[in-house]
Amino acid sequence: MRIFPYTKVYMACPANVHTGGVELCHQIVNQLLQFGVDAYMFYLPTNPYAFNSDNPVDKFYAKYHLPYVLKIEDNPYNVLILFEACGGFYSEYKQVQKIFYWMSVDVYIGKLVQLTSAYQDNPLIAPMPRFFYFNDDETEHWVQSEYARQFLKLNGVPDKRIYVVEDYLNQAFLSRAANIDISKKENIIAFNPMKGLEITKRLVELAPDMKWIPIKNMTPEQVQGLLASAKVYIDFGNHPGKDRIPREAAISGCVVITGKRGSAANDVDINIPAEFKFGETAADLPLVIEKIRDVFDNFESNHAKQNDYRARILDDKNRFAQEVAAAFSLTPQKKIFAAVAQGFSQQGVMLTNILNQTHPELFPSFMIDDRFCFETNINPNEFIKTIHNTNYFKFKKSGGVLQIMIISLKDAQFLYLEGRLNKFILLNPTAEELEIMNKIFHPAPEDLIAINLK
Repeated sequence: MRIFPYTKVYMACPANVHTGGVELCHQIVNQLLQFGVDAYMFYLPTNPYAFNSDNPVDKFYAKYHLPYVLKIEDNPYNVLILFEACGGFYSEYKQVQKIFYWMSVDVYIGKLVQLTSAYQDNPLIAPMPRFFYFNDDETEHWVQSEYARQFLKLNGVPDKRIYVVEDYLNQAFLSRAANIDISKKENIIAFNPMKGLEITKRLVELAPDMKWIPIKNMTPEQVQGLLASAKVYIDFGNHPGKDRIPREAAISGCVVITGKRGSAANDVDINIPAEFKFGETAADLPLVIEKIRDVFDNFESNHAKQNDYRARILDDKNRFAQEVAAAFSLTPQKKIFAAVAQGFSQQGVMLTNILNQTHPELFPSFMIDDRFCFETNINPNEFIKTIHNTNYFKFKKSGGVLQIMIISLKDAQFLYLEGRLNKFILLNPTAEELEIMNKIFHPAPEDLIAINLK
């Protein structure tokens, strides 16, 4: 896809929704901003009952602090990325360059069934709704999985219009998972009751003596706690793409056992040995139980057999950045995103002035301040401005006003792990301040910058 210095890239996304696909939408814009691309979330009212035009950002993704729009500039220099959940909006935009992002082949098929089923009894009930199909030679395609790539090839999309752009696990999840002690694992089988439940029920009936725990009505922290304790995670669902929970389970030290549907059928998306993938016939299910008992009895050797799977998951973020860069013909070079660590204070404002005059390359994108980040009753003044429910420090300089986003300490930790905040700057820091910064962020030495003035 060709982009220009003045190109705006829009990632279409359902508003006020929390799913794995929606998180990937935010990862895309987050990565493009790191490359210096003018990128935006484009929130769509796919569910009018849940749509909040005043704040379309689901609370789970507010920590990304991404710019967003509710309307796009439909011109041939801009780019619109849509995925299956937004496919019904495909034909509304005529001039913008389009990318169709295949996150879930099965969701696409389900949408087609949903759109056409109402016409079975009466084809003349109304005009057929429009939806993306494969007859557009100008659209480029991104695939999140090998399964989706095979689907596009089967439907005649040429290789030159297909780009692999995968995704990655939340870096905070990976950071916590790194501290899991697999020697303390228990004989527990974790499973997602939303995926392949009928098969799971039959397995439970075959081995009622085993401890089966569903991932249900749990917070993200509780899910991670379960996966940290379990020896086995099973998934006999349809695997519509590279699902997250199997990867979260693997990186939490579980031995992953799957069926052979969807993306589980190939050895790219779930690259575990064939001995951990099973059919679903009556003859296959006792073999699954036999394998689980083998994992319980010989955990270390079975765990080692999935080292390649875990290694690929740990490299997902680096590969994702390279894939996004390749899809847009960009040089994968990160922009500096610095933060004033001393907040909206006399020291913080003074530091911003100094950076503007002597270190413009380090001029801050963020200011870390819990009070002024969360304060909602700030009277309009010459220093603070609220835009899209976010507070900004208005920095006046010759030629205009720059707006520096004020973020919380917790969000700063998240953005540093994600790579969108990569420098912390302090003015005349005390030894205590530096110790606190190192304890909270564990920054690389080059990422913690002290400006010392006498």
